[in-house]
Amino acid sequence: MTVASFVRQQLVRLGSGLRASVKPELEAVYQSIFDRDLAGLGIPNTFYPLGGAANYSFLYLILRAAQEHEIRSIVELGAGQTTLLLDALRRKHVIKTDAIVTMENDRFWASHIGGKVTHEIKCVPLRATRTADLQYSGYDLTNVDLPSKIDLLLIDGPVGWGSPDLTFARLGALPILDHLNTDEGFLIVVDDAEREGEKALVANISSTLQGRGVSFHQGQVTALKRQVVFASGNMSAAAFY
Repeated sequence: MTVASFVRQQLVRLGSGLRASVKPELEAVYQSIFDRDLAGLGIPNTFYPLGGAANYSFLYLILRAAQEHEIRSIVELGAGQTTLLLDALRRKHVIKTDAIVTMENDRFWASHIGGKVTHEIKCVPLRATRTADLQYSGYDLTNVDLPSKIDLLLIDGPVGWGSPDLTFARLGALPILDHLNTDEGFLIVVDDAEREGEKALVANISSTLQGRGVSFHQGQVTALKRQVVFASGNMSAAAFY
């Protein structure tokens, strides 16, 4: 074993331990599927699933869901590689809708990604919220016009690290559950579900849906990061991807 391969192996092991049950070795599997499907659809592979961006298992989930289900309205929290993928799928008419709402609190990043896609990136400020147990800063949804029936909800923002009030920032997505398409079916994908704040979000989504009597299936996909999936109705199969 070379020194480089030994160091790489140790970094993978260390990363797995720190990131709580992720499986970086599976990233190449999802990359292969993602690359294959992009080629089949004739979509140029200009994506960069690195660093803090969406990883291959997240992109795989979106790409597969778009091909296997009719998605008519999308809400996305956090702009980036997933935004570019949604736009590419819409251009190829895999997703047959213009009803895409992407929120981003960083003005520079919203403008940067917005210049690459055809739908508006809404620059939404963060608002401090206090509950009995927590204080966090999530998206201020006051002036955001949400679809009445959301088919696909992607939760990958705001950034969930960097300060104590951001650890649980994605709990701010919970009011959006009121707009899910519970009549026909919906799909929710929570990214970074190996982290403390996102674990709390997953638990809250599950208890909220159960409390409302909504029938759903829950699954997960794990590679460099973990995504938890909630799927209902005509999109239930996505929970078993």
